Amino acid sequence: MLAHITVDIDPYAIHFPDGWWIGGIRWYGVCYIISFFLVQFFLAFYSRKKLSPLTPIQNDAFLLYFALGAIGGGRLGYCLLYDWNNFAANPLIFFQIWRGGMASHGGFLGGILAILYFSRKFCCDSFSIADIICSVIPLCLMIGRIGNFINGELVGRITDMPWGVIFKRNDTMGLLARHPSPLYEAFFEGVLPFIILQILMRKKHFLSGYLSGVFLILYSLMRVGCEIFREPDAGLILAMTRGQFFSLFLFIFGLFLIFFRKKAKHSP
Repeated sequence: MLAHITVDIDPYAIHFPDGWWIGGIRWYGVCYIISFFLVQFFLAFYSRKKLSPLTPIQNDAFLLYFALGAIGGGRLGYCLLYDWNNFAANPLIFFQIWRGGMASHGGFLGGILAILYFSRKFCCDSFSIADIICSVIPLCLMIGRIGNFINGELVGRITDMPWGVIFKRNDTMGLLARHPSPLYEAFFEGVLPFIILQILMRKKHFLSGYLSGVFLILYSLMRVGCEIFREPDAGLILAMTRGQFFSLFLFIFGLFLIFFRKKAKHSP
């Protein structure tokens, strides 16, 4: 009989004493902190290498706005797209972030609004700012998916492949071997797009907005593909998982960005 890998990781990096209003600090929360430190590092690196129009002071302000937009959008997106019934009955669950529940598509929307607000306030080119942050976001997505894997959530479909994983702490779906879909997504939505975008970023003939379009197209394609191996965590839409369905809009928006910027280049 084939022995599969068993994952039994404590989702808490730090446990708080009994009686506290939250159980402790989860690894998923630690992943968010690491992600924002990475963004801060790359923003500073880009400024030093003259790859970014932002000053060091603007980098700090932008990180704050973007973090608030991404977290707020991610949480609201989850409530609206994946947990509507509970949210409609009690809108205050939006603030209960310690219970988990973030949607990457909502995070994208919140991040876009943060970019637009920041660009307007500091009189910056929003397309250039979007390109800068989109070149780093894949790393954040990678770390977030690793956090999902540690939590034993967003698990894959049942498989008999030798690399199938049994998520011992997620017994609600049965202790069966499943695709380690968070790790698939960590690579295809994180590592691979990051490498591609870093290569393209050095080609300075690209117009601002181009990298953002490439990122959205890459992410949407990878997400649609990876969702094939992931157990649906909500009802299907037009025979697609919700992740696949909402990614179609990102794909269309990415194509629009590339077409719009190329058209602007050739306009008199």
